[in-house]
Amino acid sequence: MKPVTGRPRGDHLLYRVVWLGALLLLMLGFAIAAILVWGTVKFVIDHGLNPSLLGTIYQPTHDQFGLLPFIAGSLVVTMIAIVVALPLALSVAVTVIATLPRQMQMIRQILSGLVAIPSVVFGWWGLSLLVPSIRWISGRPGFSLLAGGLVLAIMILPTLSLLSINALDRVSVRWVEGSLALGATPDQTLGRLILSVSRIPLLEASILAVGRALGETMAVQMVIGGRVLLPHGLLSPGATLTTQLLTDISLLPPGIPGHYVLDFMALLLLVAMYGMVVLVERTRRWSL
Repeated sequence: MKPVTGRPRGDHLLYRVVWLGALLLLMLGFAIAAILVWGTVKFVIDHGLNPSLLGTIYQPTHDQFGLLPFIAGSLVVTMIAIVVALPLALSVAVTVIATLPRQMQMIRQILSGLVAIPSVVFGWWGLSLLVPSIRWISGRPGFSLLAGGLVLAIMILPTLSLLSINALDRVSVRWVEGSLALGATPDQTLGRLILSVSRIPLLEASILAVGRALGETMAVQMVIGGRVLLPHGLLSPGATLTTQLLTDISLLPPGIPGHYVLDFMALLLLVAMYGMVVLVERTRRWSL
C-alpha cells in the first residue's frame, strides 16, 4: 500500500483559508497606512513642510496648521490618565492576589464586564458627574484637560487592572511558598519577589494602557471642551489629535482645502501606536 504523505485534504483547505485571512488582514493594514501616507504626501506637495505645523494657530482653510495644541493636549490627557489609573490598578491587582485569591475568578469576570462598556458611556458619566463636580469645586466651566484625563483614567482602569492581575498571577506559587518558608514576611515576598518578577509584564500592561488612552476619542471629546489653544493649566479646555479629527472630519471632507492635514494627524497617531507595539515587543524580549 502506498504511504500517505502530506496534509489531509481538509487540513490543506483549512491551512489555505487561514493564510488567506492573514493575507487579507495584512493587506488591510497596508491599505490604511497607504491612504494616510498618500494624504500626507499630498499635504507636503500642496503646502510643503509648513513651519506653522509647530505653531499654535489652527485654521486649515487659511493654511495655518498649528498642531502643537493637539499634541500637547494628547500628552497631558494621557499622562493624567496613567498617573491616576496605574497606582489604582496596581492596588487592585495586589489586593486580589494577596488578599482575595479565592474571589479572583469573580473579580476577573467583573473587570471583563467593565472593559466591555462602550467609551461613550464613560463620556456620558464624565459629562453628567465629573464636569459639574469640577465646575462646582473650581468655579471654572468644568470642560477641561483634567476632566478628559480623569475620564480616560476610569475608562482604562479595568483593562489595566486585569492586565496587572494576570501579570502578578504568573509568579509561581512554589516561589512564593519558598520565600515565606525562608522567613520572608508577606510584605517582603510581595515587594521583593512578586512585584520584582512581574516588573516586565507590568511595564507591558502600562504601555498598552498608554496606547489605549492615546487613541481614545469619544469619551474625551465629550468633556475636554474642544478649545484649540495650548494648555494653560489642567482646568483649561483643550483638544487632542483624536478629538480634533472627530471635529474636523465633517468640516473638511475630501476636496476641501486643508483636508490632507487630517491624514497627517491620523498618520501621527498611527506612528505613535506602532511605536507602542514595538515597545511592547521589546519589553517581551527583555523578559526572556
